[in-house]
Amino acid sequence: MKPTIRYSLLLAAAAACLGIYLSMTGSSDDPLSMKSASQAPLAGPSSNNSVLLSPFAPGAAEQESGLAALPHPPTPVYARSGRQVDLGGLTVQAYIAKWNSLARAGDKDAAFHVYQATAVCASNDDPAPAYNSAAELSQFLDERKKLLELCAGVNAAQLQERMSFLAVAAREGKVEAQIDYFMEGPYGRDINLAKSADDPVVQQWKTEAVTELKAAAAQGEPFALALLAQIYEAGELLPRDAKQSLAYKVAEADARSSVLSEEQLRRNIGAQMSDADFASALQTGKQIAATCCKKNRLSSQE
Repeated sequence: MKPTIRYSLLLAAAAACLGIYLSMTGSSDDPLSMKSASQAPLAGPSSNNSVLLSPFAPGAAEQESGLAALPHPPTPVYARSGRQVDLGGLTVQAYIAKWNSLARAGDKDAAFHVYQATAVCASNDDPAPAYNSAAELSQFLDERKKLLELCAGVNAAQLQERMSFLAVAAREGKVEAQIDYFMEGPYGRDINLAKSADDPVVQQWKTEAVTELKAAAAQGEPFALALLAQIYEAGELLPRDAKQSLAYKVAEADARSSVLSEEQLRRNIGAQMSDADFASALQTGKQIAATCCKKNRLSSQE
């Protein structure tokens, strides 16, 4: 089932925010997008370098696991969240085998690596998108065929278990995982949030997704701050709160070392606010920025 309209718009806004953030910060080692793993992604942010690098010497895992390596694919591969994943020339199954023991022992980085590798295969059974031409569809199917070869041996249980590894990494403070926990959605697939509002899993995900985004925001991650601004504006995961939305937008701008004038904020976000509410939202945003973003910048300079 497809997500609700509001949630789809929220994710679309998130994708737009990704591009804007990258244009402000230059290149990124860890691009994100809102497209599936088998499609070319939008560029996106990360304040942390999370490109997946093998902790083992080349060929070690293949000898241990008995799984053959593949040559580097001609095009990058992407997790369902949109992050680019470097498998080091291995199949997904072989790459998972490298990190599996550490991941199951609770190592947050290893858990995130297993999640990302498995998420490369998470959208392979989705219906092909509607393309404008047969040539585009053919190209998509060719790319999917390569991914299916890369994902050989990965089963449905592993695809679902990736969400448990993601949750471990998020709860242990991995910023990228905290963001991806929101991006994946409940169950790691598209569902109708409105029709599933009484589902305990969906209810728990809503609470935890906001908690994880706030934890990422507390570490000065601009994209998390932007997502929180959108969440409070959309009213999907939390009751709509224009003041909180504006506050997180102010904090996001500070985290990006950007300047938004009060006139811009009033015109774009606070048009319907009273002067008192607008001033209160600005002050809250400055407090959030002072707590997370300035502290984060100072620690990175030390």
